[in-house]
Amino acid sequence: MLKSILIAFSCILLCKSDNPDGPIVEISLGKLRGFTFELGDNKRADIFLNIPFAKPPIGELRFEKPQPPKPWTGIREAKTWGPICYPHVIVENFADPTQASEDCLQLNVFKPNLTTHDSKGYPVLVWIHGGGFEFAHASLFGYEYLSKNFISREIIVVSIQYRLGPLGWISTGDSVMPGNLGYWDMTQALKFIHENIGYFGGDPKRITVWGESAGAIAVSALTMSPHSRDYVAQSVEMSGSVFMPVSSNDDVVEASQEIIKTLSCEAQDPSQIKECLRAKTIDEISNAVLINGPARKGLNMIKFHPRNDGDFFPVDYPELIKTSPPKPAMIGFTDVESALHALVMVPPLVEPLITDVGIQKSQYPTYGQQNLTRFIKEEVAPEKVLGHFAKEVQEKLIEFYLKRGKPENADYKFYIERYVQLLSDAQFKVPAILTAQLKMKSNWPVYLYLNEHYNDKNYDQELPVKGCIHTCESIHFFGYNFTGPFIWDESEFIVQKIQVETMANFIKTGDPSMPSLKWPQLTQDHPLIYFSIKTEPKVKEPLEIKVWNFWKELMNKYPYDIIRRKPNEGYKNDHEEL
Repeated sequence: MLKSILIAFSCILLCKSDNPDGPIVEISLGKLRGFTFELGDNKRADIFLNIPFAKPPIGELRFEKPQPPKPWTGIREAKTWGPICYPHVIVENFADPTQASEDCLQLNVFKPNLTTHDSKGYPVLVWIHGGGFEFAHASLFGYEYLSKNFISREIIVVSIQYRLGPLGWISTGDSVMPGNLGYWDMTQALKFIHENIGYFGGDPKRITVWGESAGAIAVSALTMSPHSRDYVAQSVEMSGSVFMPVSSNDDVVEASQEIIKTLSCEAQDPSQIKECLRAKTIDEISNAVLINGPARKGLNMIKFHPRNDGDFFPVDYPELIKTSPPKPAMIGFTDVESALHALVMVPPLVEPLITDVGIQKSQYPTYGQQNLTRFIKEEVAPEKVLGHFAKEVQEKLIEFYLKRGKPENADYKFYIERYVQLLSDAQFKVPAILTAQLKMKSNWPVYLYLNEHYNDKNYDQELPVKGCIHTCESIHFFGYNFTGPFIWDESEFIVQKIQVETMANFIKTGDPSMPSLKWPQLTQDHPLIYFSIKTEPKVKEPLEIKVWNFWKELMNKYPYDIIRRKPNEGYKNDHEEL
């Protein structure tokens, strides 16, 4: 489990094909030879792996925007996964450096093995992996389940990679190193797909970009940046939004300065800093991240992440949503998102490398009112950012998360549940709802959902919080469960069918509705209507109305946005209109 989180799969399941050498596709750069994968029911997928969409970002191209790739002669073998991108740290049980490389800007195409198709071409689904912008890779999610779920429905799937950690997100906060290189990588990948997907039988005008967690943050960003949005027809944003704490602020500049200092690269001239960093080895950079701590406390757990840079994002996100061409969007989250990291449901050795907000299992019984109060005062609404408003905001948070509905004999389970609620609301739910509301107000077709499916068989029985956690959909879409062994039963197959069917319908038509259940888009009269994902799905409203109203008041009333971790004046009026 530990190594599989970050290292590429060591083997590829090569299945029978009528062509023993594999299918060949000629794109703008040259010929590719892949292999064929049996899907069952006389259906097949042609798989093409490790296709470069940019020049290797090494040497003089390290810390630069991606450049178009060079063509090749002959036939390029596309049968094995390419290298993974380096994560932010390289330690035992977290990343195998023999599987990683800076030369990792490649994508993978999975297409139906059919000789005929719609004259316009197949719709295209582009998968952008999560991992907090600091770890994970395309091969972690494989091609088997993606092919069975979507290729069987005559949808082409493309999975991409992008630079991670300092290599992808380091920023000095100026024009020399503004950051967001990972976003530029994704944009270059989308441009490459737009120009070449026709060779695979795909329609470049029907590209749906899909991501989960950091991948969804990226998708949210790609729909609105003027550099990327023209390559995107619509989006699926699962458990991620540009308004999350991890994607809206300059915390990454502070983290960058830490490793710049540790690597003895301080200089008056930012260009000299870049040159110094280029000369450092991957091990030196990784060690500098470890020395300064790979994760942080508080709502923004991630050290290296996007920022509003004035380049990829010329203006702030609300204004970009207003001025971007409207695109259909599926947006949603799970009911207990942050239980994954708050309750340390990832391997204990991995957890401190990616977050510093977890409560170890041995600490559950001692967690109480003091712990949550301290977290609110020191990490969520500290005086250093709120000034004389701090006490007032802290009291509101304490009233909402500690005192509201508190039983007489509240035990540790109550306080842990409220801790998870606070994290889930601030890290995932409120940012997603804000995105949905702003897009709806600007006439984007928005379909909102809440994943509430929970199967007790697949969780530790001693967990104090039960529900659908962050990444709970991964088993259904990819056959991969981040929390350990998984038991499939009838309920899992039912939920899998609902999730895949609604997404496939959305990819093909822009409407995720099922024949048996209409999934309505948001309107001014029904701004929080949503699709509840369960074994018996239902349409409900209003989604998280108490939570939304509480946080909307905080966003409207105070000069500092504690979710985005930045001053509030720039988009205060947008919140007041919601």
